Amino acid sequence: MTWSLVKPEGLAPAPRGACCCVALGTQVLVFGGADRVPVSFNDLWVLETDGGKYEWTRITPVYAPGCKVMPRSGATLTAVGDRLYLFGGTEPVSNVCFNDMKMLDPKTWTWSDVEVTGTRPPERHSHCTGCLADTCLVVYGGAGYQGPMNDVWIFNTLQNGWTRPAVSGEQPPGREMHTGVMVDPTTLLIYGGRGPEFKVLCDAALFDAKQMKWTAIEPTPFSRCAHSAVVMPGAPALAAAAGGSEEAASAAKAEDGAEAAGGSGGAASSGGGCRVLIYGGYSGEAVEGDVLQIDPRSLEIELVRRGPRESDKGGTVPDIRFAHSAVVVPVAGESGAGAGTGAGAGAAHAMVVFGGVNPGEDLNDIAVWAE
Repeated sequence: MTWSLVKPEGLAPAPRGACCCVALGTQVLVFGGADRVPVSFNDLWVLETDGGKYEWTRITPVYAPGCKVMPRSGATLTAVGDRLYLFGGTEPVSNVCFNDMKMLDPKTWTWSDVEVTGTRPPERHSHCTGCLADTCLVVYGGAGYQGPMNDVWIFNTLQNGWTRPAVSGEQPPGREMHTGVMVDPTTLLIYGGRGPEFKVLCDAALFDAKQMKWTAIEPTPFSRCAHSAVVMPGAPALAAAAGGSEEAASAAKAEDGAEAAGGSGGAASSGGGCRVLIYGGYSGEAVEGDVLQIDPRSLEIELVRRGPRESDKGGTVPDIRFAHSAVVVPVAGESGAGAGTGAGAGAAHAMVVFGGVNPGEDLNDIAVWAE
């Protein structure tokens, strides 16, 4: 399990944090965000990763009649089928929050307004959104004009309708700048964030959309907000391979055997056969560069790699950061086009990290975590 820093070809996006990032096969699509001035963006970029050759291309989108996509940060862009849905966000100078829904067709790069039915969710930013059962969006939390929220909303893309379901179970406290990932087609895992009075949170929780119920919530030793989270297919990695303890490695091996029958693509039943990687963020005391791993069934968490470390050679490990973005892309195996390129060589999937902010600067670099 290694970090690689890559230098893509082509003109790169301006440095920024809190942008949207979504994977389309081997492509990483980037939209919006803001820098520390603050200047917010509504530009659209594609990073091609195929074959280990990274290259940026700026997209000039088409706008359907009457459609405007205002610059924003803290929004979400989520793939449902062959369409991408943009929801929420904020313009940091005016402090305007959005609750509009836009749709992007990546075949033609056309933006259009979505005329929705039902009561819209309150305006918000720094929320999380997941693709639910291949037809819906599930939205949790974020911050609006009234502060951090803990509400759950469902958007049906077939009917273009919003609903706020009645939710049962022990509900996590309201938060913003958390992460949320789908560990199977109907289960959302949330982690961390910042709650009322700027408290940085350390809990992980599971929401079962089939039951409309919070089924588990567990504290962890790691407080994080403005971090990233991705679902990596495959059984949990061995902690010993990343400098962890022998006890952790033995436990991981046992889980490996137990989850060998899990599904693929990070969407196996009950989270089996996948794991959630957390990277970076702010702990409440410092900006971090650690990689953590959460078991999507037990919500147990472990440190996979601390970093940057004093022993790391310069230019091999990404700088600490928060408000960055991360996605998972497929990469070629040893016999494929990506062989010998360093980032992703011999691996099936890799986590691609873009941009973010640290105490000294805004970032627009690319780091790749390959296993």
